Amino acid sequence: MIPALIAGGIAAASLIGNMYNSSADREARKDALKRLAGDQTASNAEYTKILQGIDDYYDRRGGLGTKQDVDNYRAAIAGYDPNSFVYDLNDPRNQFSYNKTANDFITPLRDKIVANEVAGVQHSAAGAGLGRGSGAAEAIAQAVADKDEELYRLAQEDYRDDRDFAYKKYSDYSAAMQNKLNQLREATNTKLTLQGNLANDYYSTMDAAQADRLKAQQDKIATNATYAQAMAGLY
Repeated sequence: MIPALIAGGIAAASLIGNMYNSSADREARKDALKRLAGDQTASNAEYTKILQGIDDYYDRRGGLGTKQDVDNYRAAIAGYDPNSFVYDLNDPRNQFSYNKTANDFITPLRDKIVANEVAGVQHSAAGAGLGRGSGAAEAIAQAVADKDEELYRLAQEDYRDDRDFAYKKYSDYSAAMQNKLNQLREATNTKLTLQGNLANDYYSTMDAAQADRLKAQQDKIATNATYAQAMAGLY
């Protein structure tokens, strides 16, 4: 909108120009030129006030965002790495490691258990009249083999249970670490959004102020052109 004083100056300049375009009165022309010059001076002063008023308004209004917010947002975007929020299972330090075997779970009482088994077989063999012959030896060997097989089967079951338990702990830990990274990502993204909003607010305020200044400049250019046209008609 053209300020009242500038708009009035435009109207006055046009009117005076039309009044004296065909006048031969030299003094009247000089007076008209003087009045136009005075109006233009007042218009220039008004334009200066308008620009100052625009600056004062935006200084008072301000905005949530600042230039520092823009710099912070730019730095945050430049340093944003989505991979930093992923728990890297390809990293050897984060991979499942389990070094036990079924042999680690064979009972430490194996020798005593086997010895008891042998003693039982010998007792049974003696009762059956086998004594220490080949029949007794075969029975003892078979009993030892059967007991070892049984103990190894139990060890394998314990091994699988232990490995499954260890893997579950590893999986739970990996999931917990990823969950922490997910929470960190959400917090970081929220902060980025807020920083972006502040940066946008800063630029929106700057753009609005610049638009008001440009509008005032355009109005002033139009006013000056009208004064120039009116003055030209008086010469």
